Amino acid sequence: METFFIVNPSAGSGRAMRAWRRLQELVGAPLAGRFTKGLGHASELAVEAAQEGYPLVVAVGGDGTANETVNGLMQLPPHRRPAFGQLPAGTGNDFARNVGLPRRVDQWARMLREPRLRSLDLGEVNGRFFLNATGVGFDAEVAYLADKMPTLIAGTFTYMVSLAVKLFTYRSQPMRIQVDDTRLEERCFLTAVGNLPHIGGGIRICPGARADDGLFEVVVVGDVSHLEVLRVLPRAFSGNHVTHPKVRVLAGRRVIIDSDAPLHLQADGEVFSGLPAHFEVHPAALQLLVPASAAASEPAPAALQDEAAPSLIQPASPDG
Repeated sequence: METFFIVNPSAGSGRAMRAWRRLQELVGAPLAGRFTKGLGHASELAVEAAQEGYPLVVAVGGDGTANETVNGLMQLPPHRRPAFGQLPAGTGNDFARNVGLPRRVDQWARMLREPRLRSLDLGEVNGRFFLNATGVGFDAEVAYLADKMPTLIAGTFTYMVSLAVKLFTYRSQPMRIQVDDTRLEERCFLTAVGNLPHIGGGIRICPGARADDGLFEVVVVGDVSHLEVLRVLPRAFSGNHVTHPKVRVLAGRRVIIDSDAPLHLQADGEVFSGLPAHFEVHPAALQLLVPASAAASEPAPAALQDEAAPSLIQPASPDG
């Protein structure tokens, strides 16, 4: 089974390029791949790889590169859609954390020799697919502010500055939320819709989200004060924030979020404008390349059903 790699040379401040070179050294042969040249290019390359007949497409980069690659693959009908993999080399790497992908290149390379494919649900919001979790409210406004900051500032530092600013300036906003047949209308600090648990480089915002059950986990944080946020935020890294009395957890297949306030939406770290946001889950939309054993730095979620695949190491001429 041949594999095509989509490499984002700017991901992780050069980590993706180092990972790509190291992988080729470990395999000992050139691998088929292309470098992305800008926003949206990974999606185009994913479609091209599928049209060329590659059965597996791997994104080398962070969550943004993975998201673009998946959105490209989802343009193909299911019978022509390649399997998806990620060599995590970004800043936050939430998807890798969520599904237990190894971050060391030598461990990751074992997946090419002992591959397993597992079914993966995807979320869709307003026509765009996502892997992890999306949010309306505080987290999206932090991401929006970070995007507006000078590009000379390092990504993680930019996010932390934005987080600090919004902690003291953001106010809960009126939201109308529908999860299947359940309707809510209240002031909310944020509403997160999770296909998988983590966002923001390790925040376990939707701790019960699973990408194998055909459902979203929806976490609604009500009208909390700044002091309450400071107390609860550290608990979000473990997922214990959901025990707070102003946090509500729901599950459903379809979600709608709307507001009269000019709020943004973030999906896999990318920021979009325009509510209402319409969410739908797509069960088993992709086959995901995962570790065959405990070689991963973190165990893969047990409920992701796996199946053996033939060896994926097939040398090819590099392109890019």
